[in-house]
Amino acid sequence: MIPSPSDPPAAAEPTAAEPAAAFPADSLAIGMSVMLAMTIVQRGIGFFRSIWMCRMLEDDVLGQWAMALGFITMVTPMLLLGLPGSLPRYVAAYLNQGHLKAFLRRILWLTGVLSCAGFAAMLLLPEIFGWLIFREPTSVNLVVAVALTVVSITIFNSMNELIASLRQVRVVSIMQFINSVSFTVIAIAWLYFDGSLLGLIYSFAASCLIGTLPAWWVLAHYWHAIPHNTDPLHAPSMWKRVLPYAAALWVMNLLANAFELSDRYMILHFSAAADLGQSLVGQYHSARLIPALLLSLAAMASGILLPYLTSDWEAGRHQAVRDRLRKILLAVACLFTAGGAVALWISPWMFDTLLAGRYPGGLAVMPMAFTFSIWGAIAAIAQNYLWVAEKGKYVGWALGIGLVANLLLNHLLLPILGLKGAVIATMVSNLIVLVGIWVAMRGTGFRWDSSLIWTTLLPATLLYHPLASILCVAAVAILSEQTRGWIVEGLQIIDPRQRLANRKHSCESAPS
Repeated sequence: MIPSPSDPPAAAEPTAAEPAAAFPADSLAIGMSVMLAMTIVQRGIGFFRSIWMCRMLEDDVLGQWAMALGFITMVTPMLLLGLPGSLPRYVAAYLNQGHLKAFLRRILWLTGVLSCAGFAAMLLLPEIFGWLIFREPTSVNLVVAVALTVVSITIFNSMNELIASLRQVRVVSIMQFINSVSFTVIAIAWLYFDGSLLGLIYSFAASCLIGTLPAWWVLAHYWHAIPHNTDPLHAPSMWKRVLPYAAALWVMNLLANAFELSDRYMILHFSAAADLGQSLVGQYHSARLIPALLLSLAAMASGILLPYLTSDWEAGRHQAVRDRLRKILLAVACLFTAGGAVALWISPWMFDTLLAGRYPGGLAVMPMAFTFSIWGAIAAIAQNYLWVAEKGKYVGWALGIGLVANLLLNHLLLPILGLKGAVIATMVSNLIVLVGIWVAMRGTGFRWDSSLIWTTLLPATLLYHPLASILCVAAVAILSEQTRGWIVEGLQIIDPRQRLANRKHSCESAPS
């Protein structure tokens, strides 16, 4: 429609160009490249920090730290009802409508109220939370520290989701980097001079707040340029659209975090004594030092990928979403399996030298930890397809079945095999979740092919021998015609000469 002189200002009906001007988005290629580079450095720093913690802390104190961090990770999204997690799905839509500011005010206000309610509950019931987290009802000071950390990580995660939803990938990477570096510096200094668990928890809380500084700068710089629609946002319609998605995401987060922590909670609470359970959790934590890097990398990549897949899906390019995701999943399986094989080769030296031979139980279960961590990483990325297709409930079903399997298998195997039984249970349940994701994706239009078979089976080769894993990855890359074609396509994308030719072709084909 051509506006007449009496029509409202152009801001009332924002054009597609206006949101881009307000928040110039990074491209997917640039975003993923920056994220990968920053994450490699960041995780390297985090790995050094973890090694230092393992050397400085006794295994029971390390187990307490693992339980505190796990509880913070689990309870934060549980308190917030999935609201911050809905930002990557809906920010682009409300930005285009000119209602982004009103949308954010409603979401962030309710997020703050829920966060404060959780903080108050932990202060009022410290003995209960102390028993739940540490199996020590007298850990009141530790519970207060955990409560403050829940508030700080709520702020960090909310800002991280908002900036990621605006496709400011470089800023998200900087936030994560600052958070990791600041925690490393503060934690190492604290462990060197004091070494108590209480200060370590407060160090994590402080680093979360420091990590939000780049996000505040971006919002202060661009907030005034956000398009504003003169028509008010219809709040009931907004909540009707957002809440089902947020509820599904909340269920998924609850199930995912419960699934992630169920083995450690069973180890802690079903051991003969609290100190024994804490020590076994510490051994388990050491086995996950490197595998956890892969999971965190996949989680970050999944969060960055979601807005791009959503943009293609909303534009009607459904097959492009499927094709892009299929390539990414196989690439993740190949790269993570090869990386896991290399890590398993050097792990005996790492445990004997860097960890002073103090964690033999962790070394023994490390191949299984790599296998289930890579399956979990693949599932974390694959589930994006179900979220953009607004079929997130199937993610919840897959995680729910996996959680039940994990609890049952832990109940059966933990008394017989100890730590090894808990890891076997976790590995099998992770495979169940991944297969459930595949089944749900097939039911919503994602065709199965040989690439999904290789994606699923490659991580399991780590159970046999690292060399077997390397050979299997090479065989998939060489013998699969589909994979060879994707490799050639990827090399062309990263070739600067090819990018220049593509840009020139786009300019020549653009209408004058």
